[in-house]
Amino acid sequence: MSEEVAEATQDIGSQEVATEAVAESAAPVNFLDSLPEDLRNNPSLKNFTDAGSLAKSYVHARSMIGADNIGKPQESWTDEQWTNFYAETGRPQDTSAYVADFDNVLSEEQANTFRQAVFEAGLSPRQFNKIAAYFINENAAMEQDAEARAEAAFDEGVAALQAEWGQATDQRIKLAQSAANTLLGNVEENEFFRETMADGTQLGDHPEIIKMFASLGEQMGEDNLIGETSELIMTPEQARQELKEIMRPGTPYTDAGHPEHDAYVQKVYELHQAAS
Repeated sequence: MSEEVAEATQDIGSQEVATEAVAESAAPVNFLDSLPEDLRNNPSLKNFTDAGSLAKSYVHARSMIGADNIGKPQESWTDEQWTNFYAETGRPQDTSAYVADFDNVLSEEQANTFRQAVFEAGLSPRQFNKIAAYFINENAAMEQDAEARAEAAFDEGVAALQAEWGQATDQRIKLAQSAANTLLGNVEENEFFRETMADGTQLGDHPEIIKMFASLGEQMGEDNLIGETSELIMTPEQARQELKEIMRPGTPYTDAGHPEHDAYVQKVYELHQAAS
């Protein structure tokens, strides 16, 4: 080998060594490897990939010193720990701080029981107010819905009575009320009539109850109950039954020569009016 070739070969080898050295110096280095072994293996450092992220975490931790930090509650806490936690998160010293208008929603005893339950759950007055407002609003909505359903059911009941009693409806309802007052005392104050049924109506407004007391009123004598001496107005069904009797063969209505024929004709006309 000539001297020139030997020198060239030596230069190439030197360049390769230099290239490898540069490559090694450019390769990423895990900064944890530069730490003492006891720190390097600490689990709290495993997520840090460089010194910058570690420094950022340290600065943040320093900034939190002295700040109000509330630990995450644990099921294993003692009653004392829970009490301290509730105090830190806004629970008042007693239930008097829970103020809400529960009139017509809860009795005083029920309201106090509710406040005590909220207190034991560790809620703040603001949280209590949110729950109380929802409860009161929902109750109001339910009451409005119940009133609407009761009104609709009442209207249906009146319509059913009118279909059966026709022009006699008002008079017979008055008779039923009078009979009920006579037999059971003041209807407005009697708990029996104020019982609420499934459809929201009161028992005293149910058509069957009204018909029952109207029938009792007829048996007791309507003159004494409704303060009138005139006869009760016929219901459509009663009018139809009487029409059958008057218009059957052999009655003055079917005999044009009978002296009462005209009176019977007039009576049939009136009965047709009542039956319609």
